[in-house]
Amino acid sequence: MADDWMDKIEDRLAALETRNAVDTVHRDNVTDRLVAIEDMLKWLVRLIIGGLLLGGLTFALQGGLTI
Repeated sequence: MADDWMDKIEDRLAALETRNAVDTVHRDNVTDRLVAIEDMLKWLVRLIIGGLLLGGLTFALQGGLTI
């Protein structure tokens, strides 16, 4: 009876260790993906702001709102 109890405890401990290892790897992968998304959004914002600034500069150099 004590051997069955120890076997069950060992099985539960092994399952917890496996789950913890999987969660750690998953957490690392999610972190890497989020960093990549943040970098991509940063460059997207830079491109949009740069495009707007160049559009405004082009508009101003072509005469702007001359009346």
